[in-house]
Amino acid sequence: MLPNTQKYFVNTLYSPQKHSEFVSGMERTLGCTIPFRVMESPAFCGHDLKNAIAEAAIALATECVTPEYKEQTKRAIQQQYMVQNEAEHPMFCVIDFAVSQIEGEYIPKLVELQGFPSLFGYEYLLSESFKSTYGIGKEFTPYFSQLNNDEYLHLLHQAIVGDLHPDNVCLLEFDPFNQKTLPDFKATELYTNVSPTDIREIVKVDNNLFHHRGGAIVPLKRIYNRAIVDELEENNVTLPFNWTDTLNVEWAGHPNWYFRMSKYSLPFLKHHSVPKTFFLNSLKEVPTNLNDFVLKPLYAFAGKGVNVNPTTQDIESIPDSEKHNWVLMEKIHYAECLYTPLGMNKLEIRCMVIWLPDSPTPIPTISLVRSGRGAMMGARFNSIDWTGATLCFFGDE
Repeated sequence: MLPNTQKYFVNTLYSPQKHSEFVSGMERTLGCTIPFRVMESPAFCGHDLKNAIAEAAIALATECVTPEYKEQTKRAIQQQYMVQNEAEHPMFCVIDFAVSQIEGEYIPKLVELQGFPSLFGYEYLLSESFKSTYGIGKEFTPYFSQLNNDEYLHLLHQAIVGDLHPDNVCLLEFDPFNQKTLPDFKATELYTNVSPTDIREIVKVDNNLFHHRGGAIVPLKRIYNRAIVDELEENNVTLPFNWTDTLNVEWAGHPNWYFRMSKYSLPFLKHHSVPKTFFLNSLKEVPTNLNDFVLKPLYAFAGKGVNVNPTTQDIESIPDSEKHNWVLMEKIHYAECLYTPLGMNKLEIRCMVIWLPDSPTPIPTISLVRSGRGAMMGARFNSIDWTGATLCFFGDE
């Protein structure tokens, strides 16, 4: 962490008026309101923490594509969601790390991971807005890798659009214009010219898909998938196609990896950043030290269903037939490491990774940070001053 830089930003550069102008400027650029709390400052971090997170992210993504791992995670995908022509590795990985501390050193500890896209467009806009509003210099980078802005946007365009015309590509989501992630959809369109398509409005003819563009129905050849199965089920959405269909379409982020690289992965991963994790159905008895664990459902998102203080009764109330859908994970101790005027905050840093099909290794790109002073770091849990969503700038004091 860079405490002197953080304090300089907070005490010298920041003002409530600037922050209000900063948020409203982003909203004007996007053409929509931002429905989650934008934290008042970025998190300024040193290169040691940046490199530790990048190393862990690459190692974990690579571990998730080994033959052994793929065999272990066969059962992660229910048959009705098994999409054909699975990619050898996920195109997008988002890996969440808590900033913990051991013997005075800040270290990343894995919270969750997903083979699924995140706010790749929005975080770029957030970075550029912080720079322009507060005069953050080139000595600070928002990237984990040796990328500049042009290289990042080119990489993002390759991943989402490839060689196709943007009209033949869509960001696929359920009810996209009423999602909390709409700011990212707008930013994605700003930087790639790819617009959202509501999954309910897809048209299927034989094995081909079509969607609406410019008042016409045009062929859909590539899908940047942002539709989450859990949400589709919750809303009883009837799809115009089946996930198992033979479809003449490319996937920018193959849907199977949403299941394969997920909380389901946690018990199988061996990297030193991973807390001990067990499937509930593998436990012969409930641990006596439950205070050291967190109870998590496998198939939920945005922190839903997470129990940070589970009891024996909580575990025993889960039917045996459902225990394979829950994990017990060793509790992570977040360091109070980020200076704010209201006290020291905890940090969760998401490393957002792009892994193109022809690339031998995944590329850690930009970050998404969630910061607060409570037990949970998700946006729904941090809605007071000097908490919320932001990103990292990496550099030296």
